[in-house]
Amino acid sequence: MNPRQKPVLSSVSNWVASLNVVQVGRHFAFAVVAGILGALASISLCLVVNGVYSLFLAHRFLLFLLPITGIISLVVYRLCALPLTLSTEQVVAQIQNNRPVSGKLFLAILLGTGLTIVGGGSVGKEAASLQIGASLGQISAKPFKLQSLYKNRQRDCTGFAAACGMASCFSALFFAPLGSAVFVLEMSRFDKLILHRMPAILIGCFVGFAISKTVGIGDYIPAITCPQFSPYLLVICVVVGIACGIFGTIFARGIKGIRALLAKKVHNPYICVIAGGLIFAALVLCFDWFAFTGTGSTLLLDALAGEGASADFAIKLVLTMLCLGFSFKGGEIMPMFTIGSLLGLSCAFVLSSHESAFAAALGLVAFFAAASRCPLAAVLIGGETLGWLIVPYLVVSIACAFALRVLFDKASVSLVKRFGTLSES
Repeated sequence: MNPRQKPVLSSVSNWVASLNVVQVGRHFAFAVVAGILGALASISLCLVVNGVYSLFLAHRFLLFLLPITGIISLVVYRLCALPLTLSTEQVVAQIQNNRPVSGKLFLAILLGTGLTIVGGGSVGKEAASLQIGASLGQISAKPFKLQSLYKNRQRDCTGFAAACGMASCFSALFFAPLGSAVFVLEMSRFDKLILHRMPAILIGCFVGFAISKTVGIGDYIPAITCPQFSPYLLVICVVVGIACGIFGTIFARGIKGIRALLAKKVHNPYICVIAGGLIFAALVLCFDWFAFTGTGSTLLLDALAGEGASADFAIKLVLTMLCLGFSFKGGEIMPMFTIGSLLGLSCAFVLSSHESAFAAALGLVAFFAAASRCPLAAVLIGGETLGWLIVPYLVVSIACAFALRVLFDKASVSLVKRFGTLSES
């Protein structure tokens, strides 16, 4: 044996000896349970959302009930003793701080999302699946009494249980186990508790994916045919990436800005949903924007087929910002994908390119990367859904979009500091 190998082997053997075998087994057993529950929750969420949206399309007068359904969803949250403005970001913050996620959240967000979409609200169900998964992960982990993976150490694994549930449910919904695991890791900003337990999280993701794939219920995004390489494709990648960086930042910051403004000026979420519902209904009715209601999955599929109008992305962006900014329950991830694909399509129109489906695919993941600030997850989700051959092009667009988002964030922080200094002086 090479003398240089001895220290390495010794370190590995010491590490293995330090592991608590019982806890390792409990972690992996829990991951399997989380994957099963995540798949069942994902399937239930799909059936509920698809059912209520079909009801809306058949009875469009339900649009006028959106303010009422918004109020009912807030009442559900109050009955469940949950913050009325609870968001996915706040749930992730709870995970980062190892604080428990309410077991009632899965029911509240399921009903809240369904109530928003039955009134035609422009929200998605992916972020709802993350919250449902976190809640179910928290509940299902209790019998396993999870602790540190190492002997003679104590560690509260509350955050890991919720994170594993989130990733498993998202993976089942989107058929993207690798991207889902990394997405939760990125959202937690590489929290060590989650990072060290990635193997268990991946098991949960693959179990959830296998079940939902077998049943065939989830958000299916078709793979696209990757065009033959040419330098012009790189131009499309850069243009789409820049556009997604700009509008992805506007989307993310716009929702936060609306929420912050209403919290400061209105203070009452009930008034917010009434006002937001009335404005939403007026816009949809006046401009006949019924095609832009709901999650937007039909618009996304049309965009990937090269069909759509150049301004469609802006309409979906405004309606989604309106719903999420005015405290309606639901998620933003499928609308992100839809807006991004429509934006990519618009870029193809501007460039007079025949590769409209290719540009739409680039926009789908680049917009998501910019708006969510999760570029690694965007690459993996793009590869798992759109096909691995397109990944090199996705990397270019995602890099451009994410770089712009980072620059905008830094610039805004500098401006805030500068204005703060001026006001003090």
